[in-house]
Amino acid sequence: MMNKMDYSPFKDVKLPFEGEFYLSRKKKYEELIFFVHFYEGGKRQLLRHIRMVNDLGFDAFAFQLQGTAKDLWKKLPISSDNHFGVKHLYADQIEKLLNEVPGKKIIYAFSNPSAAAIEAMARRHCSDTVALICDSGPTARFIPSAYNLFAEEYKVRSFFLKVALTPVLSIGWSTHLHKDIHAQLDSFPEGFRILSIRGWKDKLIPPAHIDEVFEPHHNLNWSKLSLPESDHLTGLRDFPSEYIPVVEKFLSEVATASPAMVAEAQQ
Repeated sequence: MMNKMDYSPFKDVKLPFEGEFYLSRKKKYEELIFFVHFYEGGKRQLLRHIRMVNDLGFDAFAFQLQGTAKDLWKKLPISSDNHFGVKHLYADQIEKLLNEVPGKKIIYAFSNPSAAAIEAMARRHCSDTVALICDSGPTARFIPSAYNLFAEEYKVRSFFLKVALTPVLSIGWSTHLHKDIHAQLDSFPEGFRILSIRGWKDKLIPPAHIDEVFEPHHNLNWSKLSLPESDHLTGLRDFPSEYIPVVEKFLSEVATASPAMVAEAQQ
């Protein structure tokens, strides 16, 4: 069950980007699950996932990413390290919160914002993040992903309009598109654990485009959860009996049992 409570030492501290803690009623593991929601989504749309990890014995944290490519007319997206693109602004936000949230963390990220999570982790040399779960992303081919977003999600009918809008979104996301992710993943520690979740019927980011992100990096210890009937981001909602056991197994392998759990096992 989900139980939103104060989280020492931040009982009276308001975290940026609407950051909130969701504590497990029966905490079993030391690591906190740090959620990064999908593009144009929100933390409230992750409540199903938050309840899942709370039930598995993990505390959780979620927040609200600020800004999208649609906001380009308001303010140019320039990150703290002078990179242009919404992805890098997201990485700034994620990095700031990773610095402020205490303890060891497992990052659970969705769709292409998982690339921003990877960037933030690389900036911090994975200093207190012990593992990563990526659901439905990121893509190694951002331009087709942007085109698919207009076609499948926004339902833009005109081929010419889709062709015109795709480069705008792509450059607004990052002038690097997806290419900087490879140097970032190369910087991850040897044997770093990643679980990549994908649906074979994903119309936005095909599984093959996700594989191209992780396959070149032999320093990673990564595994797949493939859901043959799942679409983009629908795995837990539509196929919980396939989804939850694999996530539970992965988390139990990378996490550290809490002292209370160890004491209970020794009785």
